[in-house]
Amino acid sequence: MCAVRQETGNRQGWKDFFWTNVTFVFINNFMTWTEAQSYCRAHHTDLASVRNMSENQKVQELVPAGQSVWIGLFRESWKWMDGSNSSFRYWNPTEPNNKVLYETCAVANFGTSGKWEDWTCDWKRAFVCYSGKQ
Repeated sequence: MCAVRQETGNRQGWKDFFWTNVTFVFINNFMTWTEAQSYCRAHHTDLASVRNMSENQKVQELVPAGQSVWIGLFRESWKWMDGSNSSFRYWNPTEPNNKVLYETCAVANFGTSGKWEDWTCDWKRAFVCYSGKQ
């Protein structure tokens, strides 16, 4: 079972999907990538690892239109923080580009159909965690 929810402090807004074993949680608090990772690890499992297009779409359903959110992908050969081995990537055509230098963290940009971009990790964004085993 997979449940998807939006968390704004009151833990309301569950949406259930019965096809996988994770819960994606949108956190509408702006934090750096490292702060977001710490939050996810303290309250859930980790920043979201997006393993396929279906999961990217489920994450997109949580996030307000046009918003960019941190996901658990980082530049060390672009690995998932939780160690999952999914090779799925959904980069914008010009990404990753390290345009501003030190763009070592990934966002899912839902202003561009949910495609991913590399950004500087100290920018503050909302983010998506997951709970459960991926």
